[in-house]
Amino acid sequence: MDKFFKKWQYVVLLGILLLGFLLRSNNLYEWPRLGATFDEYAWAWQGVSLIQHHVPTSWSPHPQYTHAKDITYQHTHFRLVTPYLEHPPLFGLVVGGYAILSGVKDMFHVDLVHIRGLSLLLGVLSIGILFLFVKDMYGERTALLSSFLYAIIPSVVVGSRLVENENFFIPFFLFTLFLVAKYIKNKNVWFRNWAAILCGLLLLAKVPWGAATLAIVLLFLFFRKYRDIWVFLAIVLTIFSIFFMYGIYFDKELFFNLWKLQLNRYDISFNSMFALFTYPVLTDRLFTDGWIYFGWISFFIVAVKDFRKHIFVLFPLLAYFAIFVYAIPNEPGHGWYRYPFYPFLVVSLALFIKEYFNKNYLLTFFFLLFTGLSMLNTSWAQVLGFSFFVFRFFLVLSGITLFPLFFSKTQKLAFVFSYINFGWILLLTLWSTLLYNEQ
Repeated sequence: MDKFFKKWQYVVLLGILLLGFLLRSNNLYEWPRLGATFDEYAWAWQGVSLIQHHVPTSWSPHPQYTHAKDITYQHTHFRLVTPYLEHPPLFGLVVGGYAILSGVKDMFHVDLVHIRGLSLLLGVLSIGILFLFVKDMYGERTALLSSFLYAIIPSVVVGSRLVENENFFIPFFLFTLFLVAKYIKNKNVWFRNWAAILCGLLLLAKVPWGAATLAIVLLFLFFRKYRDIWVFLAIVLTIFSIFFMYGIYFDKELFFNLWKLQLNRYDISFNSMFALFTYPVLTDRLFTDGWIYFGWISFFIVAVKDFRKHIFVLFPLLAYFAIFVYAIPNEPGHGWYRYPFYPFLVVSLALFIKEYFNKNYLLTFFFLLFTGLSMLNTSWAQVLGFSFFVFRFFLVLSGITLFPLFFSKTQKLAFVFSYINFGWILLLTLWSTLLYNEQ
């Protein structure tokens, strides 16, 4: 089997990328719906105005802006502000540049058709880079499984359709980790330097993307590469200083007032953190996805079993969690803040399946329950209605996987039924992803 994966891994990966592309392109412009977040327009307007008029303009509700006017665009009220300085310009330039290349003439010709193609490209890119990252850590089989799950899980697929900064962050965060892993293995300083350059550029896309810098500093600390930390930070902070020059150039007082606002605008409390588990918001709508829930369980299992072995998954998630808690905890209707957790939860799921599925009967049973029941609810129940018989039949089939705990010589029976259930869950997952809507 290993020879098959080594020989055909890139053919299989191509199939996974195609599947991921098709699932993401399905209803790309419909779901999430227009208005699920108008951040999509904020980024595009920022970039288009910078490119065409050399001054950033976008919408914002914050009172720190004094140069503002109310407009109505596509039947929606916006407060247009100039200069728009609450976020760095890089991602806006990427979105605005893509919009112009797609045929947008000015800010007020922007619509989802002209910008969501970028999110589609970033989503497929994330699948490919996740494969490279995981392959370097764990080998081809785990990499292909991780990429496959990342290609089909509903929360990941639907979330990746949004033109949000988080979907820009994910592939480049993963790539910086890939570069650092290469550096630690072969000591080529250019891998470290390119990782630093990318981390600096990520900070020019959004300030919380300092999570990538924090993750790599933690990795260097773990490997006792203290000198590398200073070199790395020197490069990152030099690039990040461009944002301060940018803000001071356009409006120094406004720029620092916005910094004060951003540092004090969120609720930092236990409830904000716990909302990750109690409030399963995908965009501005609730969506209960058992894959994501069990991803957290898998993460904790992996962390407890062998922390040192999995630091390239654990440290990045913990670094983003630290930034999430400190700077961007739960805000109603802002589900995209959770997207950077997803790649590492998916890798944790793949590691769980590889190391525990059909080996630990109790954990296998709970895995089938979490993923199976949630996917039944978002597919079968949505189309055919809730059925006590169907749901109970699934519970019975899943319960067979527990037989070896009580009856000898039932391992083969449990093995067969666990894979039958797993196959059905994958089909239900595809169905759930295709069915997603916000009606």
